[in-house]
Amino acid sequence: MFPPQKLVALLLLPLAIPPAATREEVLARVRTLRNSTDYTASGRLVRVSPSGERKSFPIAFRAHAFPDGLRIFCEVTAPLVARVRLLLSVPSQGPATVRTGHSGDRAAKEIPAGSWGESLLGTDFTYEDLLENHLLWRHQTLLPEERYGARSCLVLRSEPGTGDQTQYTSVTTWLDREIYQAVKVEKVVKASREVRVFTYFGLRQVKGVWSASQIECKVATKPGSSLLIINRGTEKPHLNSAAFDPVLLTRP
Repeated sequence: MFPPQKLVALLLLPLAIPPAATREEVLARVRTLRNSTDYTASGRLVRVSPSGERKSFPIAFRAHAFPDGLRIFCEVTAPLVARVRLLLSVPSQGPATVRTGHSGDRAAKEIPAGSWGESLLGTDFTYEDLLENHLLWRHQTLLPEERYGARSCLVLRSEPGTGDQTQYTSVTTWLDREIYQAVKVEKVVKASREVRVFTYFGLRQVKGVWSASQIECKVATKPGSSLLIINRGTEKPHLNSAAFDPVLLTRP
């Protein structure tokens, strides 16, 4: 928001990997880091109006990369009308899925890929932004390095191929060259061509893992913004598959 301490890109990218020079090296390293995902995180999802008024939703995440793919469980706990649970799965082979449920529902529902671009609780973040699977798309281009503020960045443009389910036509990621943490991401929406800009603040390292404490999303054509703020989290809690059981989506 991964995300959360990852969105989310995913947002958690470990240190201790020297800078890469080629597209293949960059992709291999970023995907290796993604495949080591294991965290819990909690914080707030915030919509900031043009006047500066804030509407906040407590939110919690947990994520783990299993041999068969990445799973992310997300829960918004308040207010009552906004309570929702999400289970996002990005398998090693095959399409990603997003399922949703509420306490006491008879059954969970799958959100079709055509609806992944819908707003999450009225914010500028969408369901797909929690998946952060663009680095798995078929077309990846390493662009010339750029400075972003005080940081030297690798710049990677991701474009979907046939079979890649997405609302975006391209996603460009600025990765800090030393720590491989995203510091900025620009996403271009297919239908509207609007540009969504995600900026990562408060980079920190815990147990060798780098993450952002806050992600801001701004849409160039819209006033206001949205924030994903992470207040606390745990790295390497060794989550197991029971923490991502689909029955949890509707558990009372």
